[in-house]
Amino acid sequence: MDGPWETLPAWCYNSQDFFLREREEIFLRSWQLVGHVSEVREPGSYLRFDLLDQTAIVMRSDDGELRAFHNVCRHRAYRLLDGHQGRCERLVRCLYHGWSYDLSGRLIGVPSEASFEGFDRSQFGLKPVEMEIFLGLIFIRFLSGGPSVAEELAPLREPLSHYRIEQMTPFGVHSITPISADWKVAVENNSEAYHVPIGHPGLQRLYGTTYSLEILGNGTSRGGGQLCEPGAKSSWSERHYLKLLPKVNHLPEERQRAWLYYSTFPNLAFDIYPDQIGYFQIMPVAPGKCYARARAYAFEDNRREMRAARWLNQRINLQVGREDVGLVEGTQAGLASLGYGTGYLSRKEARIKLFQDEVRARIPEALLREPPKVFSARHAADL
Repeated sequence: MDGPWETLPAWCYNSQDFFLREREEIFLRSWQLVGHVSEVREPGSYLRFDLLDQTAIVMRSDDGELRAFHNVCRHRAYRLLDGHQGRCERLVRCLYHGWSYDLSGRLIGVPSEASFEGFDRSQFGLKPVEMEIFLGLIFIRFLSGGPSVAEELAPLREPLSHYRIEQMTPFGVHSITPISADWKVAVENNSEAYHVPIGHPGLQRLYGTTYSLEILGNGTSRGGGQLCEPGAKSSWSERHYLKLLPKVNHLPEERQRAWLYYSTFPNLAFDIYPDQIGYFQIMPVAPGKCYARARAYAFEDNRREMRAARWLNQRINLQVGREDVGLVEGTQAGLASLGYGTGYLSRKEARIKLFQDEVRARIPEALLREPPKVFSARHAADL
């Protein structure tokens, strides 16, 4: 990774113009994780996914196929389905004028259809959204073009394959955590462990000196390490997790006591533990505002020690999450200070360098220390 290790300038984290560029050049063109195939098993079951002003549904049709559609009626743009997850018995019916679609997206019912002159029902099915499945995880992309999910996440296939994610089912709740910070601040915080000794004393006790960092390619990277034996300062949760965590037969020995974090551009990270895995997705809302979208998955395992270990894992990481929210919100507040323009990165923050270089590649104005009066001509009309 050549080039300066200077951070993005502070204005990039507070600019509405820059945020509009991120919407177009980064988010609408990127693969976004919706959920796991086990969450949409039955015909009519669906997951809804919102990204800024776009909303999509992934639904299981009568033929057993998964399909993704824009969550909007083709008549007058009424939003069709609410809630993160649900099930339609036989069809999707718009609650505004009653247009109805079958589970494969075909328009099958139009009240007073004869009143629509020259109307061809076959041309008004739900609009599809690009969708792919990777290791049992469902991804969509609102604007087509560029590498497939399989190509982008190729560096993760082998390390994640040890965990048999395709065979897992949801564990715990689907969580949404509002964060008063720009999405980039939250992603950057989740991309380095330089802050762990100060910001996360519990994680530091668990890792000791074993934490390592690896850049994998295609905008992906790995952090994490082996868990240490509990020390005198270990918390009750840490001591009991390390004591109770049982062996997982399908994992190689080096993964039995490893906590690992895999991240991929722009906003997705996987938390990989022996007892469960989870995703952590930072969703943009506005300049200086985002939320974390997260869920865990696991195998059915009724061993008492496994149930206890999973509970303790989530107890430990709930505290880590609280600490992270405080850190990123404090950083966002500091980005408004006249005393800060740009910072400088440590080699321990190499994953942040990787992330920020990708932002610069997508939006060249990020190279400027001061915001431009007008962004590139291609987008001037939007601003």
